Amino acid sequence: MWLKPMLQSIGIVADYWILSDMFSPIEGFLDPIEGYALFMLAEQGPGVGCILEIGSFAGRSTSYLAYGSKRARREKVVAVDHFLGSPEHRGGDESAFRMNGCGLYEMFRKNLRLAGVEDWVHTIKAGSEEACVGWSHPIRLLFIDGDHSAEASRRDFELWSPWLIPEGLVAFHDIGMFPGVTSYYETLLAQGAVLEILSVGTLRVVTKTPV
Repeated sequence: MWLKPMLQSIGIVADYWILSDMFSPIEGFLDPIEGYALFMLAEQGPGVGCILEIGSFAGRSTSYLAYGSKRARREKVVAVDHFLGSPEHRGGDESAFRMNGCGLYEMFRKNLRLAGVEDWVHTIKAGSEEACVGWSHPIRLLFIDGDHSAEASRRDFELWSPWLIPEGLVAFHDIGMFPGVTSYYETLLAQGAVLEILSVGTLRVVTKTPV
């Protein structure tokens, strides 16, 4: 009776370190334990529908999500990003964000290829509002990690959450790190609009409160 749970625990620890090593070369601000939580949600999360990510940067979180869903042979990840960098990355410069001489989008595609998940990601190179026009697909996991202002966080949630399946999940990143998204997240909780089910690092995962 004890052997199976022990072997499962060993497998989880091994998975964590393997994925951490795989994706640590990718530029980004996602802690490995947060990435592993996204991986688990993508692989084992409830319901049927796509995984939609708002804010991909260089592809670290995208890789965790896509690797989990691909391993389970589930739905592909839809990555939404204009690839100009968030305001805190641009520092007022509205030109395309660049790393190591490469445009952010080119770096993102390269990282997906190296991670072996390029075939499991559909990229929409646009801002959140533009990408949402004409959208009509159910979402089982929504990851909000774009512009961290309160207004942008509210906009992203209100634009995309209507497409969540009843048991769908929403993950917010950088709670406690950026005041804007933190303030909006706390407002959602206070309003009773969502119920927090998981807290890992600065990652918060919620489900919509039934009407």
